Amino acid sequence: MPALTPREMAILRELAFGKSTAEIAAGVHLSQGTVKGYLSSIMAKWDARDRVEVLVLAVRSGTIRIPEHQ
Repeated sequence: MPALTPREMAILRELAFGKSTAEIAAGVHLSQGTVKGYLSSIMAKWDARDRVEVLVLAVRSGTIRIPEHQ
């Protein structure tokens, strides 16, 4: 699986907490459009159809662990 940039990893970690695009944007101080762009980039790199598949691939590869509590 292609490596992610540090910013893509930050977006992925926020996604693992179940956050919406708006919540991720606020948390990393970016616009929602920019966050959507990063998510699209991750999906393209990993050939994922959607956010759920991104998370499945990330967990299976050991890239992230799904947190138990927020």
